[in-house]
Amino acid sequence: AAAAATATAHVGKRVLLIDHQDSFVHTLANYIGQTGAEVVTIRSHPQGRGLDPAEIDRLAGPRPFDLAVLSPGPGTPKDFAVPKTMEALAARRVPVFGVCLGLQGMVEHFGGRLGQLDVPMHGKPSVVNIVPGCNAAGGLFEGVGDSLVCGRYHSLYALDEALPACLSVTARSADGIIMGVKHESGAAAGNAAAPPGTALRVSARMK
Repeated sequence: AAAAATATAHVGKRVLLIDHQDSFVHTLANYIGQTGAEVVTIRSHPQGRGLDPAEIDRLAGPRPFDLAVLSPGPGTPKDFAVPKTMEALAARRVPVFGVCLGLQGMVEHFGGRLGQLDVPMHGKPSVVNIVPGCNAAGGLFEGVGDSLVCGRYHSLYALDEALPACLSVTARSADGIIMGVKHESGAAAGNAAAPPGTALRVSARMK
């Protein structure tokens, strides 16, 4: 049976929001909707099932998605087959923005590895420093400043020594943890904590 999906009534870019069963997805949908985008939300499934690629085509219909956003979620990216979802989106030339679990799955998809924090950061405020140039005009963090305080909700993180060459770091926590990456093609990026509006800049840069 086809998975249930919800859509907003906004007119503008079409965004597929893939929900990895996390309560923050509602806030994320609201943030994206505030940009004027139409947000179509569909739930992914745990235990390695993930999202059926055919659902992407069914929901897109005659008007393809401009962007897919991979939400946070519990567990690991493999629990929700996030790398497999990345493959399906890439095959359809849909740019991707990942948040927390979505970022982690993106790193694994491109060949990176994850580590586990000694102390999980669940609701802990943390200073995040933006890599020079990434907050300039046209950058993913345009207008954010050199740093910001974010609430962190993660225990996994991308390992520096295993980060693939196709990904560059866009932000780090004050203690050096990778908090943001972007792909060299410009068609994929992710943050461990995403300021409102950051996601849609990925879509604007992939044309």
